[in-house]
Formats: sequence, C-alpha cells, structure tokens
Amino acid sequence: MSDDAPNPLLSTQKSTDSGLQVTLHPLPILEISDYIVRGYQRGLKGAVVGALLGQQNGREITIEHSFSCKSEKSDKDGFYRLDEQWFTDRLEQMRLVHKNPPLDLVGWYTLLPKSGPTAHVLPIHQQIISHNESSILLGFHVEGILHPVAGDPLPITIYESNLFAGDSTGKDDEDATMAEGEDKNMKDSEAAFNNNMVLKFKELPYTTETGEAEMIAMQFIREGGANANATTATATATATAVDDAEKRIVEQFDKKIAVDDGKGKRRAVSQEDDNTTTAKSKGKGKMEPTQAAPASSKASKDANLTKSEAEYMSALQTKYNAVMMMKTRLDVIVAYLQRLPPAYIVGNQTSTEAVEVAKASGGEYTTPSHKILRQIQALVTNMELATPAQQAELEREMLQEANDVHLISLISDLVSSMHDIREAGKKFAIVEANRNVKQRQEANSSKNAEFVRAASDLI
Repeated sequence: MSDDAPNPLLSTQKSTDSGLQVTLHPLPILEISDYIVRGYQRGLKGAVVGALLGQQNGREITIEHSFSCKSEKSDKDGFYRLDEQWFTDRLEQMRLVHKNPPLDLVGWYTLLPKSGPTAHVLPIHQQIISHNESSILLGFHVEGILHPVAGDPLPITIYESNLFAGDSTGKDDEDATMAEGEDKNMKDSEAAFNNNMVLKFKELPYTTETGEAEMIAMQFIREGGANANATTATATATATAVDDAEKRIVEQFDKKIAVDDGKGKRRAVSQEDDNTTTAKSKGKGKMEPTQAAPASSKASKDANLTKSEAEYMSALQTKYNAVMMMKTRLDVIVAYLQRLPPAYIVGNQTSTEAVEVAKASGGEYTTPSHKILRQIQALVTNMELATPAQQAELEREMLQEANDVHLISLISDLVSSMHDIREAGKKFAIVEANRNVKQRQEANSSKNAEFVRAASDLI
C-alpha cells in the first residue's frame, strides 16, 4: 500500500455532520507532553496511553483533565491493551477526586501519525467505549514537535468513532454498492449483523479554552521554561549534591517511627530518641538533650506562617499574578500600536497601503487590523466604567490608609526607641549599684585600717 492511499479507518463523511463540539483545556496538553517526555527520558518501551476526563452535555464535550494508563502487550497479536482492573479502579478514584465540577470519562489519547488511527488503537478503543459509548480519541503527533513548521496549529487531532454496517466482503456501507437487479435475502441473524459492523473514525474540529487559574499556571510555566536554559549549568553542577541529599533523606526516613502523643495525633521521631520521647510522654524524668540536626542551608520562607497567614499570602500571590498578567497584555497592546506604520497613524495612508508597507518592512511594522483597533478603542472607552464615580473620596481614603501605615511605622520606631532607652537605664542602674557597693567597701576598709592603727597605738 502506498503512502498516498487513504486510511481505511477514516470515515469519508464530513466532520460537520455529527455536530459534536469539543473544547480542549491546556491541562491535558501539559499532562500528555509531560508523559511523553518522561517516557522518552526513562526509555519507555510500552504504549503511550491515557484517559481523558471532562463533561459531556448533549453534543458538547469538554476535555479538562487526563491521566496516564497502564497497558499490557498481548502475546497473540502484539497489540497493547489496558489493564482492565487497574483502569476501573483508577477511573473510580479520579471520579471521587473530581466531584465538583463532576468529571467523567470522555475518551482517551495516544500517539498517532498524521495519516490517522491505525489498527493498533482498535483493542484499546473497544475497551474505552465499553465505559462510554461516545468516547473520543485524541491523537498526539510527535512528528509535529520534532519538525515544527511556523504557523501550524497544535499537533493534535481529535476523532469521533462510529460503527458502519459492512457487507459480506468486508466493505462498509460508505463504499458498498449493490448490483442492479440483484436482490439479497434478509437473514434473521443479529450476530451476523454485528460481525459486519466496521469501526471508523471521523476527525472533529475543536476549540481551546483557558480559565483564569489555568492562564496563571501557563504564565508560570512559560516563565519557567524561558529560564530553563539559564539554570541548566547550575542544575548540572548540583546534581551530585542533590543525589547525596536524597540518600540522606531516605536514610533519615528509614530511621523514623510513628509515636502517639496521647491526643489522637501521630508524629515521626528518630529511633534513637524513642526511649527519651516515651519517658517524657509518661512524665518520668527529663528528656536528655540530643545533638541538634544540621540546619538546612535554605529554610522555607513559609515555615513559620500559620494557616491563616499562608492562605492570606496565597491570595496576595494570586492577585499579584493576575496584575502581572494584565500588565503583560497591556504591554502587547502598546507594542502593537507603537509598531504601526507612522504614516498610517497620522492618517496619511489607507489601510491597504499600510498593509503593503508592513509586509515590505520585513517585520519592522505590524499589519493594521480594523477589528483589533476597534477592540482596543472599545477597551479604552470602557475604562471609564472601571473608574469610580467618587474619585476624590477614593483618593482621600487611600491617603488616610497611607497615613495610618506611616503612623504605625512611627509608633513602632518610638516603641523600639523606648525599649532601647529602658535597656540603657537598666544597665546604668546596674553600674551605679556596683559603684555604690564598691564605695561602701572602700569606706569600710579605711575605717578598719584606722581601727587597727588605733589599737596598735594603745598596745
């Protein structure tokens, strides 16, 4: 079969006939990419297979989460199949975790060529549709990553599976035609009909959707990836130290045992301190001082925070990330406006002329777009709605809060100064008391000397 031959597992129907609408979130894409990278780094020999979780409302399907699956290779046909018991248990666990909003199995993913599904996906797909008859298949094209082309979409294709009735020759109802004048008797055998069913896949269009929390996560990952090259040398240099630290942690963990503190809570202590801890819990004697463990070179900044303080810091960090993301988007808008052709900005060029100038500039100028400019104008116009009507009162309140902060800072400095003065007074009192004692001792010693001289004179 030549490379240009059509894929027998692909349906010839149009993708718009089914009416399915698929929405893809970024989290499954990250999980699939991470699974592929880890499998490549660890030398994975099995199949890259995973389940897709989401919601299905009528003809609308969302793909919001995913997890990798355990597969086994059959000795009979060499095809991979899911470990049914493991997959069932894992799916129930994921359903319990994702209760709000409730997520369920909507399909599965694997690596596929751009030509479409092959016969190797059929056994696993049969297992998946036993849990959900309308399961979809997400194919990840590795060649799209190895040989990227500028302007290409995501290397992902989503397929819908359908069963078509085939004839006795193995052809399905899309290709089979009946000879003119030839009649066929209907066989009363449902099994024969099921044996002639042919499974085919049909490509589905999809859209991507990202929530606010996912956008912040994507921004964090993008910044981490940008700094990855700068930290590669440091990571390589500290690899040996990390391995030694991991070994030390494992050794310390092996020495840990669980001790009940009498309040229904359990904590981990080292075995050599077990007797001391038990004696202390019973109130017999004092715990002997033990050698302090070496302090870590870099303590966690949140180690001493309470639960409420940690939640407050997390909320502030979330708001900070949102503000930084808004600033990034505003910077993109400003850069777009600044790179428009100068003659177009002052109104000396038409849109067509500006487009030609932008194309001829080799990337120096951006291409004008009336749609984008209208959206920017609408954004600028609606900015007044975000500005409070009582601006003067808001500024007065902000000034009052700033003054309160400065006042608290001054009071803190005053209290600190008073504390220093009190400590200085205590030291001065100690010095004066010692001086008075010394003077009294000198006076007593002089009196004793005079008394001794008088006694010696009398003698």
